[in-house]
This record gives sequence, structure tokens and C-alpha cells, in this order.
Amino acid sequence: MGLFSTRQPRRFRGVHIYTSERKDKLDRLVAEAKRAEQIERGEHVDYQPDIESYRGKFAQNMKHLSRYQDPDRRHLHPGLAIAIIVVLVILWHYLLTGNFRF
Repeated sequence: MGLFSTRQPRRFRGVHIYTSERKDKLDRLVAEAKRAEQIERGEHVDYQPDIESYRGKFAQNMKHLSRYQDPDRRHLHPGLAIAIIVVLVILWHYLLTGNFRF
């Protein structure tokens, strides 16, 4: 029943069309090998963090956003919603007429 459920917008999935995961992985391996070679030669090596290890850490640490990302979040059961509506209609009828008979 679409009446009692709220729709949530689709999550954004930023898929890069013009990139190659294979090429990115190869570039990382080449850079790591060059860095290791520089260390062996005793040269100064600038620190370059691995960006992949930081991906998603910001959203994980935002506690107030967890309610939007919780897959086990409970929704109101449609039967319970209908029962509440029936009780409200009966209460409304009683307030208008003064008795419980239909």
C-alpha cells in the first residue's frame, strides 16, 4: 500500500564511466614500486596516503546520519495503520453524534 509508506529518494551512485579500475590498480602498484625503490636507494620519499583507505570514513563517523542509513529501521505495519484509522473514525463519529451506534 503506497498510502502508508513513505518513499525515499534513490541513493546517488557515482559510477565513473571513463575510468578503468584495472588501470588505476596498475598505477597504484607502479607508484608503490617506485616508492619502495626510492626507499632502498635512501632517497627522501614524500608521504602519499592511500585515498581508498579513507573512503566512507566520514559518513561512518556521523552518528546523526545513522538513522537514515539503518536498513533494520522498522516501519508502521499497514494493518496497524488501518486499525488506527478505524478507531479514529469511530471516535470522530462518537464526537459528532454522541453515541457509538452506526
